[in-house]
Amino acid sequence: MIRTTYKGRPIKILAARGNPHQRKLVINGHTVSHGFQGDDVAALDWFRLIIDKIDNNGGAGTVAMLIPGQYTEAHWYEPGTIDTNPRRHATLPGGFCMCTMCVIADPTGDKARYTPHRPDACQHCPQIRDGHNNMADSLNPHFYTDPTPTQRAGRQAFADACQPDEDDETMCDAVYHRILSGYLTRPQCLHFGDHRDARDPNFHQDQRGFTWPREAA
Repeated sequence: MIRTTYKGRPIKILAARGNPHQRKLVINGHTVSHGFQGDDVAALDWFRLIIDKIDNNGGAGTVAMLIPGQYTEAHWYEPGTIDTNPRRHATLPGGFCMCTMCVIADPTGDKARYTPHRPDACQHCPQIRDGHNNMADSLNPHFYTDPTPTQRAGRQAFADACQPDEDDETMCDAVYHRILSGYLTRPQCLHFGDHRDARDPNFHQDQRGFTWPREAA
C-alpha cells in the first residue's frame, strides 16, 4: 500500500480485495481503477505519467483540447488550484474548459458555454455564499467553502482583464453597399472596431453570417 502526494495530488494505492495482483487506485479521494494490473510501484509510476502528461499539455481547461476527451475531471488536479464548471470539468480559476462539450461553435469564433466563477464563489462550484444549494451537485454535495487565495486571485485577474477601456468598446460601423435578397436593410458588421473578435480580421460579418472584404484590413 502507498499513500503519497504528487504535485499536490493526494494518491492512495492498495491491493484490490480478492485480487492480490491488482491494485485499487485513488486520487483526491476518487477511485479511478479497481483492477490496475501491476504492483504498487507500477501504479505510482502510472499516476505520475498521467499527471505529468496533464501538466505538460496545458493543465486544467486546455488539456482536454490537446488530448481530446481526457482528464477533464476535477480529481486529476491539485485541490484549491482549479475551478469546475457545471459539467464538472476542471478549469483554471478565471478560465474555461476548451473541450467540445464546453465550447459553442459560433460564426464569429468558438465561445465558452460557461462563464468563469466570481472571485467570491465557492471553492467547489460557481455558487456564492448567499443561497448556496448544498445538494446542487449530485456528484459532489458540499457546503459553501471560501475560495483559496489561488482561486480568488485567478478569478479576479480574469475579471480585471475583461474590463475594457472605453475606446475598446467602439463597434465597427461598416455597412454593406447594397441590400441583399431576404434582407430589409443593408448588412452591418457586428465586430468591434479593431475586429479583435473576428475569425478573419480581413472580413466584415453581419448577424446572419454574411461576410464581405474589409477595405482597411
